[in-house]
Amino acid sequence: MYELRELSDTYYGLYLVLTLALFAALKLVNPWRLSSMMCFWVGVGHTEEFNKPFKLSRAFSIFTFVFRGLVFGLILTIFQDKSFYISSFKGEVLYYAGSFMVFWMLRVFLESGFMSFFNKQEALLRLFYVRTLNKEKMSFFYGCLLFGFAFIGVGEIPSIIFTASYAITLLIIHLNTLKLYFRQLKAMPVYIILYICASEIAPIWLASQILKF
Repeated sequence: MYELRELSDTYYGLYLVLTLALFAALKLVNPWRLSSMMCFWVGVGHTEEFNKPFKLSRAFSIFTFVFRGLVFGLILTIFQDKSFYISSFKGEVLYYAGSFMVFWMLRVFLESGFMSFFNKQEALLRLFYVRTLNKEKMSFFYGCLLFGFAFIGVGEIPSIIFTASYAITLLIIHLNTLKLYFRQLKAMPVYIILYICASEIAPIWLASQILKF
């Protein structure tokens, strides 16, 4: 039986219910997407996904997007507090999650608009889709760890290692996607490199500078 005495001072229960509601809605709307996310150990077949007919409604899922934002908000809270306890589930997580979603929506919108001038919008959205599937798998794995070990809690050093592993895994996903840029975007390599610097490196650097203040 779970120990519930500390729940009166945290939002753990609310976050757990929200997560389960997102999964239930995804199960009804797109069960394949939920299965893909939960089977996080199964890699994404790049060739298979690129050969499928592209549908924006299939590529974008608001439920997984909110879940990814929620996990990101929890990770950022742990990084700032330098600890992870059940008290990490607090209102600030929603603020960070909302900021994450607004940031990435603006980024994708600007990138898609830019690539539409080169008639590469669909190719770019396909890349986003493949990368998103990998990020969803990662978020599910870390989400299970966060909710599963909330009552145990860890101190400063384990928290730093945990958040660092999340950042490294995210970096690996982005690095593995870079080769797909050169394979799918038929353009001069110098243009692709400039695009990657503007779309991948610059936004992350800007976000890191904002977080300092």
